[in-house]
Amino acid sequence: MAKVYTGKIAIPADKFVEYLKLMEEAEKVREPFRQQLIKLNEDFHESLLAKYTEKTANKHSSIVSLFIEFIFRQTDVMSFDEITRGMVNTHFKQWWKRKVWDSTTPDQLTVALRKFFIYLATEKGMVNDKAFKGLE
Repeated sequence: MAKVYTGKIAIPADKFVEYLKLMEEAEKVREPFRQQLIKLNEDFHESLLAKYTEKTANKHSSIVSLFIEFIFRQTDVMSFDEITRGMVNTHFKQWWKRKVWDSTTPDQLTVALRKFFIYLATEKGMVNDKAFKGLE
């Protein structure tokens, strides 16, 4: 099961180079999935532009972009199906509150992610019920 990394870690100085190599290898392995999500977000943005103003489309798409960064920096998720309810709800909102300085409310985060997951389900056939339940 995928994990969310929270808190601080201590890496001994003699293991730091090894740690960096492992992190680089992990990023290379996960990069195709990351690129897939980025492309899906670009398609999502295009679909939003057909329905909403550019400002609204940009807002939703930027929230999803940061969600993708959260998934890749704070979890070990390797596929869309591994994203859990807690990741899209509690963990992402807590991360957002700590890391992003803007006036976005938790409800706005939920709305943007809900629209993204609905778009993926209806337009791309990618369904993740357990993650979607965290957005209800």
